[in-house]
Amino acid sequence: MPARIDPVERRSHIVEAALRLVLKEGLSAATFRRVAAESQLNIGSVRHYFADHESLVVAVVTEAGNRMGQRLMKHTPPQSRDLSRQRQHLIALLEELVPLDAERHSEAVILMEVIAASRTTEAFRAATAQMATDLDDVLVTALKGMSVPQPSLEAQRLASLLSGLALDAVTAHGPRKPTTIAKILRLHVDSLPTSR
Repeated sequence: MPARIDPVERRSHIVEAALRLVLKEGLSAATFRRVAAESQLNIGSVRHYFADHESLVVAVVTEAGNRMGQRLMKHTPPQSRDLSRQRQHLIALLEELVPLDAERHSEAVILMEVIAASRTTEAFRAATAQMATDLDDVLVTALKGMSVPQPSLEAQRLASLLSGLALDAVTAHGPRKPTTIAKILRLHVDSLPTSR
């Protein structure tokens, strides 16, 4: 009797293999042939789950985004309107989104690869746009909790800071130590104006 294959588990196994390749060698390494070899499957198995390279990469970036989202959900907004608790909450959220450890560094690499590729590859634009919208929602909500004036504008400013820190951390542009990244985030949060 042939072994039954859990399609969700198999798809996840393929995505993990593609993640490893993108981390090591960039998006161009995530070919069906290379992903099949990395996942120790035949190329037909990879094609069964993904129609093309773009859909595989979208699955990879979606997985990275889902992992970030799961971590963010662990940080429920404080019920208290105490400003220091609201600030701590925002800092905790921001620290989940920058490369302070190996896991978050890997996610930042994946995101930077796909965000850069979305400039020329239409298939990646929807995924990156959705991630930007999700990030904006999280930041605006946290900033409103702190009574920050113009929370939408401040959310955009914070998103730009996060992108810059992530870019510097994952490229030779200006690698930053995790402690420096955390200090910069705290400095920024402490400088936010509030109407309280």
